[in-house]
Amino acid sequence: MKRTVVEILAVLALALVAVGAWWWADRRGGERLETERAQSQERLRTLESAANRWADALAASEAEAAFRAFASGIQPLVLANQAQAIDQSVGALLELPGIAFVHVVAPDGSVLATSDRKLATTGSIPDEGRWVLETAGLAVRRSADPGVLELAAPVVGAAGPAGFLWLAYDTGAVMAEERPVDWPGETVPEPESPAAEEPAAI
Repeated sequence: MKRTVVEILAVLALALVAVGAWWWADRRGGERLETERAQSQERLRTLESAANRWADALAASEAEAAFRAFASGIQPLVLANQAQAIDQSVGALLELPGIAFVHVVAPDGSVLATSDRKLATTGSIPDEGRWVLETAGLAVRRSADPGVLELAAPVVGAAGPAGFLWLAYDTGAVMAEERPVDWPGETVPEPESPAAEEPAAI
């Protein structure tokens, strides 16, 4: 029996409804996938930022601890003006991770010992380092170089400051060494794609 025009149109209408339902389900699944991906990336960025702040604070604490230990050990050498022992102490400190430079200077800014050959040649600290001579206690400030902290303190004797200690600690280098290879910020896991919803039977 031949189908009437109405029957044919009805079949076409049903087919269009089925296709439309499948397209809408697929679109909703794609939008949900993009939302989950964006949320995952945002969570990872937040975690990485928090971890970086924590690591930076930890590195700064390590820098201060290293400086205080160095200061307590070298103070009697500076007061006794034992140049060779001071040089050896500076060389030993450079073996520690993160130490960028070490200077021991006299109250007039002349260099008593240094890890910088250029500074050893000039014999005095540059103008940008004169702030060291004004420190009354431990002073910590950020260097112009990213991720580098500069620490300075006087070596005080009976007659006043006998010298000043000045070192730089590269927190960025230390953090890079300790950062795991599979740091979360390097890759963003893809959320599992949801299965497309089956169109409702009509």
